[in-house]
Amino acid sequence: MNDIPAQAEMGWDKRRRASYSQPRTRLRDVLPAIAAALALALANLAFGALQPIAALTLSAGITVIAIAALAVAGPRGMTPSMLIGAVTIAIAAVTGLAGPLSRASAPLAVLFAAGGMWTIGYLAAGRRTALSAGWSTLIWTSVAYCAWMFVGSTSAGAGNRLIADAFETPANASVIFGLLAMLGLGRVLHVLKQVDADALLGLRMLERLLRDALGGFLLLFLALACLLVAGSQPGILMAFGVLLGHGWWDTLAIMRRPLRGSLARLAVILVPIIACALAIWGVADGWLHDETVAPGIGLTDEPPNMQRFDAYSSLWLERPITGHGLGSIEVAGATVQTLDNAKAMLAPGGAHNVFLTWLVETGFVGLALLLVALAATHFRIMTTLTSRRAPRTFTRIAFAATGLLLLHGVTDSSLNLPSVTWLYALLLGIACGLARDQEIKDREQQAAEPS
Repeated sequence: MNDIPAQAEMGWDKRRRASYSQPRTRLRDVLPAIAAALALALANLAFGALQPIAALTLSAGITVIAIAALAVAGPRGMTPSMLIGAVTIAIAAVTGLAGPLSRASAPLAVLFAAGGMWTIGYLAAGRRTALSAGWSTLIWTSVAYCAWMFVGSTSAGAGNRLIADAFETPANASVIFGLLAMLGLGRVLHVLKQVDADALLGLRMLERLLRDALGGFLLLFLALACLLVAGSQPGILMAFGVLLGHGWWDTLAIMRRPLRGSLARLAVILVPIIACALAIWGVADGWLHDETVAPGIGLTDEPPNMQRFDAYSSLWLERPITGHGLGSIEVAGATVQTLDNAKAMLAPGGAHNVFLTWLVETGFVGLALLLVALAATHFRIMTTLTSRRAPRTFTRIAFAATGLLLLHGVTDSSLNLPSVTWLYALLLGIACGLARDQEIKDREQQAAEPS
Protein backbone atom coordinates (compact mmCIF):
# COMPACT_ATOMS: atom_id res chain seq x y z
CA MET A 1 0.00 0.00 0.00
CA ASN A 2 2.89 2.37 0.71
CA ASP A 3 3.98 2.14 -2.93
CA ILE A 4 0.73 3.55 -4.31
CA PRO A 5 1.62 7.27 -3.87
CA ALA A 6 4.98 6.67 -5.54
CA GLN A 7 3.29 4.91 -8.43
CA ALA A 8 0.86 7.80 -8.73
CA GLU A 9 3.73 10.28 -8.94
CA MET A 10 5.27 8.19 -11.72
CA GLY A 11 2.13 8.68 -13.81
CA TRP A 12 0.12 5.51 -13.11
CA ASP A 13 -2.93 7.47 -12.01
CA LYS A 14 -2.57 9.77 -15.04
CA ARG A 15 -2.82 6.85 -17.41
CA ARG A 16 -5.91 5.63 -15.60
CA ARG A 17 -7.53 9.07 -15.78
CA ALA A 18 -6.61 9.28 -19.48
CA SER A 19 -8.27 5.93 -20.13
CA TYR A 20 -11.45 7.11 -18.41
CA SER A 21 -11.45 10.33 -20.44
CA GLN A 22 -11.43 8.53 -23.79
CA PRO A 23 -14.75 8.33 -25.68
CA ARG A 24 -16.79 5.38 -24.66
CA THR A 25 -16.87 2.65 -27.29
CA ARG A 26 -20.37 1.72 -28.35
CA LEU A 27 -21.42 -1.58 -29.84
CA ARG A 28 -22.76 0.14 -32.94
CA ASP A 29 -19.30 1.62 -33.58
CA VAL A 30 -17.71 -1.83 -33.64
CA LEU A 31 -20.37 -3.81 -35.50
CA PRO A 32 -19.73 -2.48 -39.06
CA ALA A 33 -16.06 -3.52 -38.97
CA ILE A 34 -16.95 -6.97 -37.63
CA ALA A 35 -19.75 -7.36 -40.18
CA ALA A 36 -17.37 -6.39 -43.01
CA ALA A 37 -14.89 -9.05 -41.89
CA LEU A 38 -17.67 -11.64 -41.78
CA ALA A 39 -18.81 -10.60 -45.28
CA LEU A 40 -15.27 -11.19 -46.55
CA ALA A 41 -15.29 -14.61 -44.91
CA LEU A 42 -18.55 -15.43 -46.71
CA ALA A 43 -17.06 -14.21 -49.99
CA ASN A 44 -14.09 -16.53 -49.54
CA LEU A 45 -16.38 -19.42 -48.69
CA ALA A 46 -18.25 -18.68 -51.93
CA PHE A 47 -14.93 -19.31 -53.75
CA GLY A 48 -14.17 -15.63 -54.17
CA ALA A 49 -17.79 -14.67 -55.07
CA LEU A 50 -16.91 -15.23 -58.72
CA GLN A 51 -20.44 -16.27 -59.70
CA PRO A 52 -22.76 -13.30 -60.46
CA ILE A 53 -25.44 -14.36 -57.96
CA ALA A 54 -22.87 -14.51 -55.13
CA ALA A 55 -21.29 -11.23 -56.22
CA LEU A 56 -24.65 -9.41 -56.35
CA THR A 57 -25.85 -10.81 -53.02
CA LEU A 58 -22.68 -10.04 -51.10
CA SER A 59 -22.35 -6.63 -52.78
CA ALA A 60 -25.80 -5.72 -51.52
CA GLY A 61 -24.87 -6.86 -48.01
CA ILE A 62 -21.61 -4.90 -47.99
CA THR A 63 -23.39 -1.79 -49.26
CA VAL A 64 -25.92 -2.04 -46.41
CA ILE A 65 -23.07 -2.38 -43.89
CA ALA A 66 -21.34 0.68 -45.34
CA ILE A 67 -24.55 2.74 -45.14
CA ALA A 68 -24.96 1.67 -41.52
CA ALA A 69 -21.36 2.68 -40.78
CA LEU A 70 -21.97 6.12 -42.31
CA ALA A 71 -25.17 6.50 -40.33
CA VAL A 72 -23.29 5.77 -37.09
CA ALA A 73 -20.44 8.13 -38.01
CA GLY A 74 -22.77 10.97 -38.93
CA PRO A 75 -22.28 13.69 -41.58
CA ARG A 76 -18.63 14.20 -40.62
CA GLY A 77 -17.86 10.66 -41.71
CA MET A 78 -18.68 11.45 -45.34
CA THR A 79 -15.75 12.54 -47.49
CA PRO A 80 -15.67 14.04 -51.02
CA SER A 81 -13.94 10.92 -52.36
CA MET A 82 -16.85 8.74 -51.21
CA LEU A 83 -19.35 10.93 -53.04
CA ILE A 84 -17.22 11.18 -56.17
CA GLY A 85 -16.79 7.40 -56.34
CA ALA A 86 -20.48 6.66 -55.81
CA VAL A 87 -21.60 9.28 -58.32
CA THR A 88 -19.10 8.08 -60.95
CA ILE A 89 -20.33 4.50 -60.72
CA ALA A 90 -23.97 5.64 -60.80
CA ILE A 91 -23.37 7.77 -63.89
CA ALA A 92 -21.61 4.89 -65.65
CA ALA A 93 -24.58 2.63 -64.94
CA VAL A 94 -27.35 5.09 -65.84
CA THR A 95 -25.80 6.50 -69.01
CA GLY A 96 -24.77 3.12 -70.40
CA LEU A 97 -21.04 3.92 -70.38
CA ALA A 98 -20.47 0.71 -68.44
CA GLY A 99 -22.20 -1.31 -71.14
CA PRO A 100 -25.44 -3.32 -71.11
CA LEU A 101 -26.66 -3.90 -67.56
CA SER A 102 -27.29 -7.56 -68.35
CA ARG A 103 -23.50 -7.99 -68.30
CA ALA A 104 -22.36 -4.97 -66.30
CA SER A 105 -24.67 -5.25 -63.28
CA ALA A 106 -22.46 -7.67 -61.31
CA PRO A 107 -19.15 -5.80 -61.95
CA LEU A 108 -20.82 -2.48 -61.11
CA ALA A 109 -22.19 -3.93 -57.88
CA VAL A 110 -18.74 -5.27 -57.00
CA LEU A 111 -17.15 -1.84 -57.61
CA PHE A 112 -19.83 -0.11 -55.55
CA ALA A 113 -19.31 -2.62 -52.74
CA ALA A 114 -15.56 -2.03 -52.97
CA GLY A 115 -16.26 1.63 -52.28
CA GLY A 116 -18.36 0.48 -49.35
CA MET A 117 -15.48 -1.62 -48.02
CA TRP A 118 -13.13 1.35 -48.34
CA THR A 119 -15.64 3.46 -46.40
CA ILE A 120 -15.96 0.87 -43.63
CA GLY A 121 -12.18 0.64 -43.26
CA TYR A 122 -11.79 4.42 -43.35
CA LEU A 123 -14.35 4.94 -40.59
CA ALA A 124 -13.09 2.02 -38.47
CA ALA A 125 -9.60 3.53 -38.47
CA GLY A 126 -11.00 6.49 -36.52
CA ARG A 127 -11.81 4.23 -33.56
CA ARG A 128 -9.04 1.87 -32.58
CA THR A 129 -11.46 -0.44 -30.76
CA ALA A 130 -13.48 -0.89 -33.96
CA LEU A 131 -10.31 -1.41 -35.98
CA SER A 132 -8.96 -3.96 -33.50
CA ALA A 133 -12.28 -5.85 -33.44
CA GLY A 134 -12.54 -5.92 -37.23
CA TRP A 135 -8.91 -6.95 -37.67
CA SER A 136 -9.20 -9.75 -35.09
CA THR A 137 -12.42 -10.99 -36.70
CA LEU A 138 -10.79 -10.97 -40.13
CA ILE A 139 -7.72 -12.85 -38.83
CA TRP A 140 -9.64 -15.61 -37.03
CA THR A 141 -12.29 -16.12 -39.74
CA SER A 142 -9.45 -16.38 -42.26
CA VAL A 143 -7.72 -18.94 -40.03
CA ALA A 144 -10.90 -21.02 -40.00
CA TYR A 145 -11.29 -20.69 -43.79
CA CYS A 146 -7.68 -21.71 -44.51
CA ALA A 147 -7.93 -24.65 -42.10
CA TRP A 148 -11.10 -25.85 -43.83
CA MET A 149 -9.56 -25.53 -47.28
CA PHE A 150 -6.33 -27.25 -46.24
CA VAL A 151 -8.05 -30.18 -44.55
CA GLY A 152 -10.49 -30.56 -47.45
CA SER A 153 -7.58 -30.73 -49.91
CA THR A 154 -5.17 -33.00 -48.04
CA SER A 155 -7.30 -35.48 -46.10
CA ALA A 156 -7.40 -39.10 -47.26
CA GLY A 157 -9.50 -39.88 -50.31
CA ALA A 158 -9.14 -39.29 -54.03
CA GLY A 159 -12.07 -36.88 -54.12
CA ASN A 160 -10.62 -34.45 -51.59
CA ARG A 161 -9.33 -31.74 -53.93
CA LEU A 162 -11.17 -28.79 -52.46
CA ILE A 163 -8.72 -26.06 -53.48
CA ALA A 164 -8.17 -27.50 -56.96
CA ASP A 165 -11.91 -27.85 -57.62
CA ALA A 166 -13.06 -24.65 -55.92
CA PHE A 167 -11.19 -22.14 -58.07
CA GLU A 168 -11.28 -21.55 -61.79
CA THR A 169 -7.48 -21.44 -62.04
CA PRO A 170 -4.58 -22.10 -59.63
CA ALA A 171 -3.77 -18.39 -59.81
CA ASN A 172 -7.16 -17.52 -58.32
CA ALA A 173 -6.34 -19.60 -55.26
CA SER A 174 -2.81 -18.19 -55.13
CA VAL A 175 -3.83 -14.57 -54.85
CA ILE A 176 -6.37 -15.23 -52.08
CA PHE A 177 -3.99 -17.28 -49.96
CA GLY A 178 -1.13 -14.91 -50.71
CA LEU A 179 -3.14 -11.96 -49.40
CA LEU A 180 -4.25 -13.90 -46.32
CA ALA A 181 -0.65 -14.90 -45.61
CA MET A 182 0.25 -11.21 -45.86
CA LEU A 183 -2.41 -10.36 -43.28
CA GLY A 184 -1.01 -12.99 -40.94
CA LEU A 185 2.54 -11.75 -41.42
CA GLY A 186 1.42 -8.17 -40.84
CA ARG A 187 -0.13 -9.14 -37.51
CA VAL A 188 2.98 -11.04 -36.41
CA LEU A 189 5.30 -8.17 -37.37
CA HIS A 190 3.06 -5.68 -35.56
CA VAL A 191 3.38 -7.62 -32.32
CA LEU A 192 7.10 -8.25 -32.80
CA LYS A 193 7.70 -4.49 -33.09
CA GLN A 194 5.75 -3.97 -29.86
CA VAL A 195 7.83 -6.66 -28.15
CA ASP A 196 11.03 -5.00 -29.36
CA ALA A 197 9.86 -1.56 -28.23
CA ASP A 198 9.05 -2.93 -24.75
CA ALA A 199 12.38 -4.80 -24.62
CA LEU A 200 10.69 -8.05 -23.60
CA LEU A 201 12.79 -11.20 -23.34
CA GLY A 202 12.35 -14.86 -22.50
CA LEU A 203 9.02 -15.97 -21.11
CA ARG A 204 7.54 -12.48 -21.19
CA MET A 205 8.27 -12.22 -24.91
CA LEU A 206 6.78 -15.67 -25.54
CA GLU A 207 3.70 -14.78 -23.50
CA ARG A 208 3.14 -11.60 -25.50
CA LEU A 209 3.56 -13.42 -28.82
CA LEU A 210 1.15 -16.21 -27.84
CA ARG A 211 -1.37 -13.73 -26.50
CA ASP A 212 -1.37 -11.17 -29.31
CA ALA A 213 0.12 -12.88 -32.38
CA LEU A 214 -1.23 -16.44 -32.22
CA GLY A 215 -3.88 -15.75 -34.84
CA GLY A 216 -1.27 -14.14 -37.09
CA PHE A 217 1.07 -17.14 -36.83
CA LEU A 218 -1.75 -19.60 -37.54
CA LEU A 219 -3.01 -17.59 -40.52
CA LEU A 220 0.48 -17.21 -41.95
CA PHE A 221 1.29 -20.92 -41.79
CA LEU A 222 -2.14 -22.18 -42.91
CA ALA A 223 -2.36 -19.70 -45.79
CA LEU A 224 1.13 -20.66 -46.98
CA ALA A 225 0.19 -24.34 -46.71
CA CYS A 226 -2.90 -23.72 -48.86
CA LEU A 227 -0.77 -21.73 -51.29
CA LEU A 228 1.57 -24.68 -51.71
CA VAL A 229 -1.34 -27.10 -52.11
CA ALA A 230 -2.82 -24.87 -54.84
CA GLY A 231 0.36 -25.61 -56.79
CA SER A 232 0.72 -22.45 -58.85
CA GLN A 233 4.46 -22.00 -59.23
CA PRO A 234 4.24 -18.35 -60.36
CA GLY A 235 1.83 -17.62 -57.51
CA ILE A 236 4.14 -19.24 -54.96
CA LEU A 237 7.18 -17.35 -56.23
CA MET A 238 5.42 -13.99 -56.29
CA ALA A 239 3.83 -14.48 -52.87
CA PHE A 240 7.11 -15.45 -51.21
CA GLY A 241 8.87 -12.55 -52.91
CA VAL A 242 6.34 -10.01 -51.64
CA LEU A 243 6.22 -11.56 -48.16
CA LEU A 244 10.01 -11.37 -47.89
CA GLY A 245 9.98 -7.77 -49.07
CA HIS A 246 7.21 -6.86 -46.66
CA GLY A 247 8.99 -8.49 -43.72
CA TRP A 248 12.25 -6.76 -44.63
CA TRP A 249 10.60 -3.32 -44.91
CA ASP A 250 8.62 -3.64 -41.69
CA THR A 251 11.62 -4.73 -39.60
CA LEU A 252 14.28 -2.58 -41.28
CA ALA A 253 14.52 -0.12 -38.39
CA ILE A 254 15.03 -2.97 -35.92
CA MET A 255 17.58 -4.81 -38.05
CA ARG A 256 19.68 -1.68 -38.63
CA ARG A 257 20.32 -0.97 -34.96
CA PRO A 258 24.03 -0.81 -34.03
CA LEU A 259 23.78 -3.72 -31.58
CA ARG A 260 22.68 -6.17 -34.28
CA GLY A 261 25.24 -8.71 -35.44
CA SER A 262 26.80 -9.27 -38.83
CA LEU A 263 24.07 -11.76 -39.78
CA ALA A 264 21.39 -9.09 -39.39
CA ARG A 265 23.42 -6.60 -41.43
CA LEU A 266 23.86 -9.22 -44.15
CA ALA A 267 20.10 -9.93 -44.14
CA VAL A 268 19.37 -6.23 -44.64
CA ILE A 269 21.34 -6.38 -47.90
CA LEU A 270 20.38 -9.83 -49.22
CA VAL A 271 16.67 -10.11 -48.38
CA PRO A 272 15.43 -7.38 -50.76
CA ILE A 273 17.58 -8.82 -53.56
CA ILE A 274 16.11 -12.29 -53.00
CA ALA A 275 12.58 -10.84 -52.81
CA CYS A 276 12.97 -9.01 -56.13
CA ALA A 277 14.49 -12.09 -57.76
CA LEU A 278 11.56 -14.27 -56.65
CA ALA A 279 8.99 -11.73 -57.87
CA ILE A 280 10.66 -11.36 -61.28
CA TRP A 281 11.03 -15.13 -61.58
CA GLY A 282 7.32 -15.58 -60.81
CA VAL A 283 6.22 -13.06 -63.45
CA ALA A 284 8.55 -14.55 -66.07
CA ASP A 285 7.38 -18.07 -65.27
CA GLY A 286 3.75 -17.00 -65.53
CA TRP A 287 4.30 -15.49 -68.95
CA LEU A 288 6.32 -18.33 -70.36
CA HIS A 289 4.37 -21.29 -68.92
CA ASP A 290 0.60 -20.81 -68.81
CA GLU A 291 -1.00 -23.08 -66.17
CA THR A 292 -4.46 -22.81 -67.73
CA VAL A 293 -3.43 -24.18 -71.12
CA ALA A 294 -2.52 -27.85 -71.45
CA PRO A 295 0.49 -28.56 -73.69
CA GLY A 296 0.02 -30.45 -76.91
CA ILE A 297 -2.08 -30.07 -80.05
CA GLY A 298 -3.41 -26.59 -80.74
CA LEU A 299 -0.49 -24.55 -79.44
CA THR A 300 1.92 -22.58 -81.61
CA ASP A 301 5.45 -21.48 -80.85
CA GLU A 302 4.13 -18.18 -79.48
CA PRO A 303 3.37 -18.31 -75.70
CA PRO A 304 -0.37 -18.31 -74.87
CA ASN A 305 -0.09 -15.09 -72.88
CA MET A 306 1.43 -13.33 -75.87
CA GLN A 307 -1.32 -14.68 -78.15
CA ARG A 308 -3.96 -13.30 -75.81
CA PHE A 309 -2.15 -9.99 -75.52
CA ASP A 310 -2.10 -9.56 -79.31
CA ALA A 311 -5.76 -10.56 -79.69
CA TYR A 312 -7.12 -8.37 -76.88
CA SER A 313 -4.97 -5.41 -77.90
CA SER A 314 -6.58 -5.45 -81.33
CA LEU A 315 -9.96 -5.75 -79.63
CA TRP A 316 -9.27 -2.67 -77.49
CA LEU A 317 -8.30 -0.66 -80.59
CA GLU A 318 -11.84 -1.19 -81.92
CA ARG A 319 -13.19 0.96 -79.03
CA PRO A 320 -10.19 2.63 -77.42
CA ILE A 321 -12.02 5.38 -75.48
CA THR A 322 -14.96 3.72 -73.69
CA GLY A 323 -14.36 0.02 -74.34
CA HIS A 324 -16.86 -2.78 -74.92
CA GLY A 325 -18.51 -2.58 -71.49
CA LEU A 326 -17.95 -4.17 -68.09
CA GLY A 327 -18.28 -7.94 -68.07
CA SER A 328 -17.76 -8.22 -71.81
CA ILE A 329 -14.25 -9.68 -71.87
CA GLU A 330 -15.37 -13.22 -72.77
CA VAL A 331 -18.08 -12.19 -75.25
CA ALA A 332 -15.84 -9.66 -77.00
CA GLY A 333 -12.88 -12.06 -76.91
CA ALA A 334 -14.83 -14.64 -78.89
CA THR A 335 -14.87 -12.26 -81.85
CA VAL A 336 -11.09 -12.31 -82.23
CA GLN A 337 -10.54 -16.05 -81.93
CA THR A 338 -8.71 -17.77 -84.76
CA LEU A 339 -7.54 -21.30 -85.37
CA ASP A 340 -4.07 -20.31 -84.22
CA ASN A 341 -5.06 -18.71 -80.92
CA ALA A 342 -8.23 -20.68 -80.10
CA LYS A 343 -6.63 -22.86 -77.42
CA ALA A 344 -5.19 -19.86 -75.59
CA MET A 345 -8.35 -17.73 -75.99
CA LEU A 346 -10.65 -20.50 -74.71
CA ALA A 347 -8.64 -20.96 -71.52
CA PRO A 348 -10.31 -19.58 -68.37
CA GLY A 349 -9.34 -16.14 -67.15
CA GLY A 350 -9.90 -13.80 -70.10
CA ALA A 351 -6.93 -11.64 -71.03
CA HIS A 352 -4.77 -12.73 -68.05
CA ASN A 353 -3.83 -9.08 -67.61
CA VAL A 354 -5.85 -6.70 -65.45
CA PHE A 355 -4.74 -3.57 -67.35
CA LEU A 356 -5.62 -5.06 -70.71
CA THR A 357 -8.94 -6.30 -69.32
CA TRP A 358 -9.84 -2.79 -68.14
CA LEU A 359 -8.82 -1.34 -71.50
CA VAL A 360 -11.04 -3.80 -73.37
CA GLU A 361 -14.02 -3.39 -71.04
CA THR A 362 -13.84 0.29 -70.05
CA GLY A 363 -11.41 1.79 -72.55
CA PHE A 364 -8.82 4.44 -71.84
CA VAL A 365 -11.30 6.45 -69.75
CA GLY A 366 -12.03 3.61 -67.33
CA LEU A 367 -8.41 2.60 -66.89
CA ALA A 368 -7.39 6.23 -66.37
CA LEU A 369 -10.03 6.70 -63.66
CA LEU A 370 -8.89 3.51 -61.92
CA LEU A 371 -5.23 4.52 -61.98
CA VAL A 372 -5.98 8.06 -60.78
CA ALA A 373 -8.03 6.72 -57.87
CA LEU A 374 -5.30 4.26 -56.86
CA ALA A 375 -2.55 6.87 -57.24
CA ALA A 376 -4.46 9.38 -55.09
CA THR A 377 -5.05 6.72 -52.44
CA HIS A 378 -1.40 5.70 -52.27
CA PHE A 379 -0.24 9.30 -52.21
CA ARG A 380 -2.60 9.85 -49.28
CA ILE A 381 -1.30 6.95 -47.23
CA MET A 382 2.33 7.77 -48.00
CA THR A 383 2.04 10.73 -45.62
CA THR A 384 2.27 8.31 -42.68
CA LEU A 385 5.78 7.35 -43.77
CA THR A 386 7.03 10.91 -43.16
CA SER A 387 5.71 11.09 -39.59
CA ARG A 388 7.68 9.42 -36.80
CA ARG A 389 4.58 9.03 -34.63
CA ALA A 390 2.31 7.55 -37.28
CA PRO A 391 1.39 3.83 -37.15
CA ARG A 392 2.77 2.22 -40.28
CA THR A 393 1.55 -1.38 -40.05
CA PHE A 394 -1.45 -0.96 -42.34
CA THR A 395 0.42 1.44 -44.62
CA ARG A 396 3.00 -1.23 -45.31
CA ILE A 397 0.38 -3.98 -45.61
CA ALA A 398 -1.47 -1.83 -48.17
CA PHE A 399 1.67 -1.26 -50.24
CA ALA A 400 2.60 -4.94 -50.03
CA ALA A 401 -0.91 -5.92 -51.17
CA THR A 402 -0.59 -3.50 -54.08
CA GLY A 403 2.71 -5.11 -55.04
CA LEU A 404 1.26 -8.62 -54.95
CA LEU A 405 -1.82 -7.64 -56.97
CA LEU A 406 0.32 -5.76 -59.49
CA LEU A 407 2.48 -8.84 -60.06
CA HIS A 408 -0.57 -11.05 -60.49
CA GLY A 409 -2.28 -8.36 -62.56
CA VAL A 410 0.30 -8.51 -65.35
CA THR A 411 0.66 -12.29 -65.23
CA ASP A 412 -2.56 -14.26 -64.75
CA SER A 413 -6.31 -14.30 -64.34
CA SER A 414 -6.48 -14.03 -60.56
CA LEU A 415 -7.82 -10.49 -60.20
CA ASN A 416 -11.32 -11.33 -61.42
CA LEU A 417 -12.32 -12.39 -57.87
CA PRO A 418 -14.62 -9.94 -56.05
CA SER A 419 -13.35 -11.10 -52.66
CA VAL A 420 -9.86 -9.94 -53.60
CA THR A 421 -11.19 -6.53 -54.69
CA TRP A 422 -13.12 -6.10 -51.43
CA LEU A 423 -10.26 -7.12 -49.17
CA TYR A 424 -7.90 -4.79 -51.02
CA ALA A 425 -10.38 -1.91 -50.75
CA LEU A 426 -10.76 -2.53 -47.01
CA LEU A 427 -6.99 -2.39 -46.48
CA LEU A 428 -6.69 0.83 -48.48
CA GLY A 429 -9.56 2.38 -46.53
CA ILE A 430 -7.96 1.55 -43.18
CA ALA A 431 -4.61 2.97 -44.31
CA CYS A 432 -6.28 6.19 -45.53
CA GLY A 433 -8.24 6.52 -42.30
CA LEU A 434 -5.08 6.16 -40.19
CA ALA A 435 -3.32 8.75 -42.37
CA ARG A 436 -6.19 11.18 -41.81
CA ASP A 437 -6.10 10.69 -38.04
CA GLN A 438 -2.35 11.23 -37.92
CA GLU A 439 -2.64 14.47 -39.87
CA ILE A 440 -5.25 15.70 -37.39
CA LYS A 441 -2.99 14.81 -34.45
CA ASP A 442 -0.01 16.53 -36.08
CA ARG A 443 -2.02 19.73 -36.63
CA GLU A 444 -3.29 19.70 -33.05
CA GLN A 445 0.22 19.22 -31.70
CA GLN A 446 1.58 22.05 -33.83
CA ALA A 447 -1.20 24.32 -32.64
CA ALA A 448 -0.47 23.42 -29.00
CA GLU A 449 3.25 24.13 -29.31
CA PRO A 450 4.33 27.65 -28.30
CA SER A 451 5.30 29.85 -31.23
